[in-house]
Amino acid sequence: MSKSLGNVINPLDLAKEYGTEAVRYFLLRHVHPFEDSDVTPENIKEAYNANLANGLGNLASRILTLSEKYLDKCPEIPEKSDFTEYFEFFEKFDIKQAADYVWNEIGELDKFIQKTEPFKVVKIDEKKGKELISSTVLHLYRIARMLNPIMPETNIMLKKLIKENKKPEKPLFLRKD
Repeated sequence: MSKSLGNVINPLDLAKEYGTEAVRYFLLRHVHPFEDSDVTPENIKEAYNANLANGLGNLASRILTLSEKYLDKCPEIPEKSDFTEYFEFFEKFDIKQAADYVWNEIGELDKFIQKTEPFKVVKIDEKKGKELISSTVLHLYRIARMLNPIMPETNIMLKKLIKENKKPEKPLFLRKD
């Protein structure tokens, strides 16, 4: 970045356009703390749409919509989860790997939903469908917990929605065109 070349990106403008959570996400996952990184408005928009609007936001909305529709209440959330591998990245100050780990979990949960199709199963075998939906809700809660150091506001919002067994009233991350 260079002021004289006019290619400086104002972080306040980014926060206004995408929100502080999205900016924090982008910086932690896509910008190397010690090396040059390719930060352009196009890269930020692409990462936002792919990973937040279409990724985490869409996944959370689908799961929470199913949960609200088919479950009477939030499944019982375990008090503890094993985050050993995740926390090892923080101990090594490798925040990018920690963020990648979370997005890998998001991808795995999305694949699980595509493979098991709880939205179809619940209409054929209600008990099995509800078990699948409960499983996805608990996995989403695990992801929300892992988001705390990266996206603390999203962590709080997701955990609240899960515990209240409610779908979001509006998209968590609006797609940017």
